[in-house]
Amino acid sequence: MAVYPFWAAVAACTGRFLKLQGSAAAAHTQRCLREHYGERETVSRAARRVLRSLVDWGVFKETVSTKGVYRQGLSLTVNDPGLVCWLIEAFLHTLSGGRTPLPTVLESPALFPFCLPPAIAGGALSASSRLEVLRLGLDEELVILRN
Repeated sequence: MAVYPFWAAVAACTGRFLKLQGSAAAAHTQRCLREHYGERETVSRAARRVLRSLVDWGVFKETVSTKGVYRQGLSLTVNDPGLVCWLIEAFLHTLSGGRTPLPTVLESPALFPFCLPPAIAGGALSASSRLEVLRLGLDEELVILRN
């Protein structure tokens, strides 16, 4: 995600469709990506390859009734504080500015295969040397990449 932003874009598009509809069609994902990256054949080809990788890894399950429509497969709850920080850091690298509110990270469609418990995320972030948490008001926390 941090090294290949296109993966993050594919995950965000498909994660959004999964959250809204319960399924993600390859055609809809490709249309979403072409809106962002332009009408290029390389975008469609790369999207097909990323989607195929997600199926091979078990993150998606193909529907038997319709070709090119996927349902969510594996969903992992991440309880290791180090992994939580690593995932949050990877997500922040995809954003310009490297900062966002903590709930935005935890509910991001790009991280749809993972469940990051808020209590573990909050505790892990306070111990991280690469991430900083700023408190805004009573109940909002902003997560920032440290320079």
